[in-house]
Amino acid sequence: MKLADLPKEVIDDLCQEDNWRLDIDPGFDAKHEFWMSWRNFIKLPESSLFPSYQMSEDDLADFLNFNGFNILLPVSRSHHPSIELIRLIPSADAKTITLYLHDSFFEDWFRSEQDARYGFLAVADRYEKFGCNFYLASYYHFCYLLNDDYEAAKRIMQQKLPKG
Repeated sequence: MKLADLPKEVIDDLCQEDNWRLDIDPGFDAKHEFWMSWRNFIKLPESSLFPSYQMSEDDLADFLNFNGFNILLPVSRSHHPSIELIRLIPSADAKTITLYLHDSFFEDWFRSEQDARYGFLAVADRYEKFGCNFYLASYYHFCYLLNDDYEAAKRIMQQKLPKG
């Protein structure tokens, strides 16, 4: 599933701040959590609004598929190769999923196996409108991975760290 394949009605619906807001904590050195509109992740701004900053399609979010679930997370496509699933927990009715993720995109934060403790927690709700069926994050926060999740992240880090 690709963001570009969604009907215009879905994009317009997701841009409605009163219906679809995102509680986000970008992590690491962020001082506060805040909410954002999904518009910031799925639609390029008019270039006249930000003449000195040019966004491209690669700066937008897109779907990731974990265990057969198509999930729209508030991370740019450039992060996707760095994101690994640690754990996915579907609710009993499959209307909500909780994910623990490891995102090593910011390489400076991941120089040793011990740095695998940095992760992200996402909560996504099923979106079933306009003939679509996917999960949309409503919560995306930095978290510390513990116990089995930390051990899984360490195994991922062992594969990504330079040998030597």
